[in-house]
Amino acid sequence: TVPKPIALEPCFGNKAAVLSIFVRLPRGSGGIPPPGQSGLAVASALVDVSQQMCLGYKEKSGAVRNRKQQPPAQPATCI
Repeated sequence: TVPKPIALEPCFGNKAAVLSIFVRLPRGSGGIPPPGQSGLAVASALVDVSQQMCLGYKEKSGAVRNRKQQPPAQPATCI
């Protein structure tokens, strides 16, 4: 499956952001994580968003791409 972002935290200046996703870790031979482990991890990366679509961009489902509430933006303000 394709990872979906769980958070997109814009950095000062809106030219970069920290993107976080859930990652499913490899499982053992039984198909379940080892005892005491969830089999999930959170991964984060610094990404360049200076060339991304503007705040009004939505996914095909109609949902806003990130879940965090954004402050009111000026027209054509990108995150």
